[in-house]
Amino acid sequence: MNRRSLATLAVGVLLVLSGCADVAVDATVDGDGTVESYETTIEMSPSTYERLQSTAEDEGYGSVERYLLRGVNESRAESVSYNQSLADDGNVTVDLRLSSWNPGPSSGVETTVEAGNVTFVDRSFVQNSGQLGSQSGYALTYTVTMPTNVTDSNADTVEGATATWRYDSDEAIESPIRAQSPVPDSGSGPGFGAVGALAGVALAVGLLARRA
Repeated sequence: MNRRSLATLAVGVLLVLSGCADVAVDATVDGDGTVESYETTIEMSPSTYERLQSTAEDEGYGSVERYLLRGVNESRAESVSYNQSLADDGNVTVDLRLSSWNPGPSSGVETTVEAGNVTFVDRSFVQNSGQLGSQSGYALTYTVTMPTNVTDSNADTVEGATATWRYDSDEAIESPIRAQSPVPDSGSGPGFGAVGALAGVALAVGLLARRA
């Protein structure tokens, strides 16, 4: 079976959610360049979740969970978790977490270790020309924790080893997430890729909202 990266799926989910979701990504990078964890949290309105559920059923999946994870090769991750909760205001929150994930070269995420630095890049949320016009259609908060203090990045804010990016729903995402830090004393050898995937789960939810 042809497996897609989680990042690709996320882009699909986010397109469905367009304008109807808050997305948060939290990634942690180890000193050897591997991605220790990659977590995506999507908060959506009841109507958006209902459309997502309907789409899952129409495409033959028994649950929203299986629909969102349909392209993920779970054998590449040490663990994959899915949690869903309902808030008092009726909004639905979906949380997906991958640990020790190795999605391969097709992933939107890449890590490299060279010249004494660990570099993390996530292209999962970058919009192609014409995608959703000039806006992302969803609010995104992205946080990455590097193995040591961040020395170079395109983040909005940096505090020690943590870099954070914030995009409003009316703001285009034109550049990849990028952060760099020195290799810690215990760091060794390059790690490759990781979970840029979860971005993708995000995108599956997205196209639905736009269709309504």
